[in-house]
Amino acid sequence: MEWVPVAIWECTRMMKRKDFVIATLLIPLLMGGVVFTIGWIKTREARAITKIAVVRLTGGGDSSATAGEISMPLIKGFEWNTPPAGERDSTSLAAAVRKGTYAGAVVIPGDFAEGGRVWVTVRSRSPEWQVRLRDGLLAEARRQRAAAFGLDTASLARLDRPLVMSQRLANPAVRSTGADRVASGVIVMLLITALFTTNSYMAIGISGEKQARVTEVIVSAIRPQSWIDGKIVAYTVIGLIQFVLWGGTLVAILLMSGAVPPQAIHPGALVTDLAFAGAGLCFYVALWAMVLATIKDLMSSSKFQAYLLFLPMAPFAFLESVIRSPDAPWIVAMSLIPLFSPMLMPARLTLGAAAGWEVAVALVLLAVAAWLMRIAGGHAFRIGMLMYGKEVTLPELWRWAREK
Repeated sequence: MEWVPVAIWECTRMMKRKDFVIATLLIPLLMGGVVFTIGWIKTREARAITKIAVVRLTGGGDSSATAGEISMPLIKGFEWNTPPAGERDSTSLAAAVRKGTYAGAVVIPGDFAEGGRVWVTVRSRSPEWQVRLRDGLLAEARRQRAAAFGLDTASLARLDRPLVMSQRLANPAVRSTGADRVASGVIVMLLITALFTTNSYMAIGISGEKQARVTEVIVSAIRPQSWIDGKIVAYTVIGLIQFVLWGGTLVAILLMSGAVPPQAIHPGALVTDLAFAGAGLCFYVALWAMVLATIKDLMSSSKFQAYLLFLPMAPFAFLESVIRSPDAPWIVAMSLIPLFSPMLMPARLTLGAAAGWEVAVALVLLAVAAWLMRIAGGHAFRIGMLMYGKEVTLPELWRWAREK
């Protein structure tokens, strides 16, 4: 097996690169930092008190009423304040908000429950708390309207009693939870990150060898197919190391935060998602190895070759359609294509729209495509490794891949 020394040498070389080690270890630290920062911000926002100045207008336009006469709804995080007499006109309220005395001011007319206009003064356009304020005032207006019709709080609660609805699956074997969808999304995002990180190092490594004329020396001792096989295996292993390290860090963060309970994830769905991620990594590494083996350096690559490097992002163009109609015939067909199946099939699976045979067929096609891409890469490299200074076109790349 001539490819084994190549794979071992490539993995060893990458593991000794300081930038690779730093980048691989830095991402888990960034994950932890981002999660910690988001949690800290949410905790701070939950404890924050929003001070709102409240002025109630009487029928004659007088604004001398006090906050105690307003019957403002109890909303978590809000503190109602009555401005001093003489500071309840719109100019004074705007000045107080600009000064920071209040986060905002609300002027409520006496007939607000019947459609009177409520004026809100804010420091910046559409603050987050304005939505909660509107919902609270709407609930208070509804309560006052109900009281006008002789309905007490208990009667209104009975009218607002929610509709009880349960879901029954036509195929009980197809099931998924919110945790399954979160896990699937995390796996796909980790796959994309590992792919692009791996591709960047693979591009540097392969193009560097070709520029230094090391490749010609190597292939004089081993077959071109063994050379590219070693590259594919090495960078697949490197991608898997990153995937496992980053995934393990993220899982630890999610478990410690309690965001995703592990018992809510179906093992079968998790294993299937991981299988698509692993096979997809092999396929794309083989594809990119074939492309990179046909160019002299990164600066001389054609637009066509550059576009191939962004193929993993193409399935996201269909993501909205997958969510809306996951069992549409064209979506089913797209999810079976190896270029798209690593991203689309897990999404359909978590939505309960993928049959068992579709998952099996997609995995087999993906594995076969990765194997064929490896062979095509060897043929393309064998024929094109000495063609310097010429951009490769799609027909040429296809012809090289078919050469025997």
